[in-house]
Amino acid sequence: MTETVTIGDALPVSQYWGWQGIYGSILPDNVDEPKPIGDAPPVGQYWEGQGGIYAGIMADYVGHEPKHLIFSVDEATDVLWGGFAHEEPQARSNWDGEANTRALLSSRRQHPAATWADNYEKDGHTDFHLPSRLELQVASVTIADQFDQNDWYWSSTDRDKAMAYGRNFSGVDMKHLFKSFTGRVRAVRTIPA
Repeated sequence: MTETVTIGDALPVSQYWGWQGIYGSILPDNVDEPKPIGDAPPVGQYWEGQGGIYAGIMADYVGHEPKHLIFSVDEATDVLWGGFAHEEPQARSNWDGEANTRALLSSRRQHPAATWADNYEKDGHTDFHLPSRLELQVASVTIADQFDQNDWYWSSTDRDKAMAYGRNFSGVDMKHLFKSFTGRVRAVRTIPA
């Protein structure tokens, strides 16, 4: 049964995280209140007290509320996605990086990229995750200059036994890479918009 927690006059949390019915009850313990757009800094600027660079609002793709995206200022380099030669079917969401990250962390296989993102902490926030394919896509449109233009960044979205999604920021249209290759990792956290 889904637990509904209401945040002030906002919608119930169960409407923000409607995917919990698919993946079980995985509501975060420290749910932030929705932030008005006026509280956000300009896109590309550090959001004081929120732990990273503001990438804007990710649109509502599948009937869930839009969310602010805040990317880590720090990144890891030469990190494997993990789980080569194995599929992670619970980590296939194109839009929900948090659910993908939880699925990867609960896998029997090691996933160094997801582990790094999950362990990231900034400004007292510990609710970071490996971005989904679409969360990373938003960053490529809004804050591409904040990423290394010549390297690969992993997403949390699995493709198949051999590959996972990610992206480079140089404009080359390359959507996935072999899991056995290394890449960079940025963590992201979200706040309901």
